[in-house]
Amino acid sequence: MNTINVGILGLGTVGAGVLTILRQPHPDLAGLNFRVTRAAVRHVTAAREQKYPEIALTTEPQSIVTDPHIQVVVEVMGGVESTWPLLKTALTQGKHVITANKDLIAQHGDELSTIARAHSVALFYEAAVMGGVPILHTLTHTYANDRIHRLVGIANGTSNFILSQMHQAGRTYQEALTLAQQKGFAEADPINDVAGIDAAYKLTILARVAFGVHPSAQDINCQGIAGLSPTDFTAATHWYQVIKPLIVADQQQGSLALTVSPFAISQNHPLSRIDNENNGIVINSVNFQEMLLAGPGAGALPTAGSVIADLATVGHAIQAQRVPVFAPLIAVGPSLLPPEAYRAQRFLAWQGSTLPDTLPVIDRQISANGIIYALTQSVSVAEVRLWQEKYPTQLLRQFPVLSD
Repeated sequence: MNTINVGILGLGTVGAGVLTILRQPHPDLAGLNFRVTRAAVRHVTAAREQKYPEIALTTEPQSIVTDPHIQVVVEVMGGVESTWPLLKTALTQGKHVITANKDLIAQHGDELSTIARAHSVALFYEAAVMGGVPILHTLTHTYANDRIHRLVGIANGTSNFILSQMHQAGRTYQEALTLAQQKGFAEADPINDVAGIDAAYKLTILARVAFGVHPSAQDINCQGIAGLSPTDFTAATHWYQVIKPLIVADQQQGSLALTVSPFAISQNHPLSRIDNENNGIVINSVNFQEMLLAGPGAGALPTAGSVIADLATVGHAIQAQRVPVFAPLIAVGPSLLPPEAYRAQRFLAWQGSTLPDTLPVIDRQISANGIIYALTQSVSVAEVRLWQEKYPTQLLRQFPVLSD
């Protein structure tokens, strides 16, 4: 049986997890005969060499992507500017590439996919989207003959942990963030997570695969979670709702609307029970109607497990002497709805004794601290921006309500 030689770029948390899984006995993996021959690290230390005696360590990743004996490159080093040229070289050299790098795939995935097709090799990135949740595999296989209407998901474990703690334990935003950092769920600088940037990258990838569109950052309505208050969650409970950090790809007015934001959702919605660092996604389609996928959104072994799943797919293709194919479900997707045209009901927090009659309010309540909470009729983002300009001190917070 021919050996499949693998080179790894990065031996941090996920890279070490990949090696841990490969070292465990597993019939399917044993039959594929993978052998990790080389790994690129920032520093070659005696401890690392002792831990991985069978792997040649190097500080020069370029030497791995140009090594003629390596058939598959696994990239788990992160970064964009220094990393994407390495993957471009690997693909051009005829090597299959597996990556967990969401930032890179969101920004350069189209170009890298084109190179992969031109050289008849694979570019797989299951681990880049939702950690241990196999969403890309599900979309490209289970939904190959279906038509998807909407994707609604929790794709950032940090934000979900923070909002879960605010809802369940009554913590302030800062208290919940500090706890997330103490538990290792949030970075020292959490801006990418709490501002929705990380989730927007993931939504970009999912929209590309599920709908055949190629959005830029300007095509996505993006709102972070930092301004939320514990009283918001109490008010949501009054309307039998919970507040969750969602990514949404939804058809409106014949176009696709893309949104990253905290949403008020029904307590009966499947995602209302996805708590803390976990991720989940609901797929609405013609054939399957509604499907929920859920699981750990991060962590060494869940993310490494997704890398291994891609590696197994590539290994089987190499053994069968065929090209592993990964392609969007739709070659040409719908137009993208301008962000300001996106419509939804709104959940408002208002500072003042009364609400203006011009706001299309359908229900209201007053919290213990005197804040007025209201639900509005469906309005566009453009209308909400006018409210924010007209009432900059009274309109404290607002975010969309997820429709049924």
